[in-house]
Amino acid sequence: MHAVNFLAFWLWLLILLPWLERHSLFVLGFLFLGLAFCLARQRLLRGLPRLKWLLLSVLLVYGWTVPGQYLWLGWFSPTDSGLWLGLAQVMRLVIVTSSLQILLTKMTRPEIFTSIYIFLAPLQYFNDAQARFALRFALTLEKAEGLLEEKHSFSDLMGKILQPQPQIQTEYILQYTPLNQYQRLFFAGQCALILLTIFMGVAGFWN
Repeated sequence: MHAVNFLAFWLWLLILLPWLERHSLFVLGFLFLGLAFCLARQRLLRGLPRLKWLLLSVLLVYGWTVPGQYLWLGWFSPTDSGLWLGLAQVMRLVIVTSSLQILLTKMTRPEIFTSIYIFLAPLQYFNDAQARFALRFALTLEKAEGLLEEKHSFSDLMGKILQPQPQIQTEYILQYTPLNQYQRLFFAGQCALILLTIFMGVAGFWN
């Protein structure tokens, strides 16, 4: 398969996640965690600890704000409905993180550029916006990966992001791999599946 086929599958997974029921989320979560541990162990072990406060915050916000039956008597008691909803949201974030680590491990920077370039095909009629957006996305992803590999405090990281960068002209050469006929047909089917999933979700089919 072409790299854009893997990216299309990942995007379809992201679109499908909001409508999956709780038991499906837990099955998928443990499945992707296992796959990521086998295929992208270093990236997973580096990325998950950085999300611990976000995951804990999501669980606390849902557990203590969603109405439901209180787990114990007292003003600081969470609700059962809130905790279950919070766990579902946490599992969605785990699935996104684990699947993204697998995707980025298996794709090179030229493949990422090619995939984004193909997805942005409708922008080709707007003054080379397709190539410029795809290149900026690939370079931003590479810069973000470099910042994550370095150990910085939150204030240092924000300083690096907000400080003005020197204007340096650099030439980048990225290899573009076009789709063959079978990959193009498969990609068209994936796009149709993504649109169908969105339509079914908006129409309430998954509820």
